[in-house]
Amino acid sequence: MSCSSHDTAYFEEQGIPTANIATTEFREAGRIQYTNLGYPNYDIVFIPHPIFPLTKEETFAKADAVIDEIVKRLTEDQTSRRV
Repeated sequence: MSCSSHDTAYFEEQGIPTANIATTEFREAGRIQYTNLGYPNYDIVFIPHPIFPLTKEETFAKADAVIDEIVKRLTEDQTSRRV
């Protein structure tokens, strides 16, 4: 979570929209990371944990469940994410 939150914060600072995707296992860690990076309102796209034992089809189903949210985050104005 640490590297992806730093990467997305960097791109957000450049005005490039991002969508950070993580499993629910990293909910608290992600919130802390983004708050410390100055993005307390950054909404991570969460998918249910775990991913490792899933089949390809099950993994695709998890992605399909959040694809609309990912597209929204990459295409809508998100200027309110930073304090």
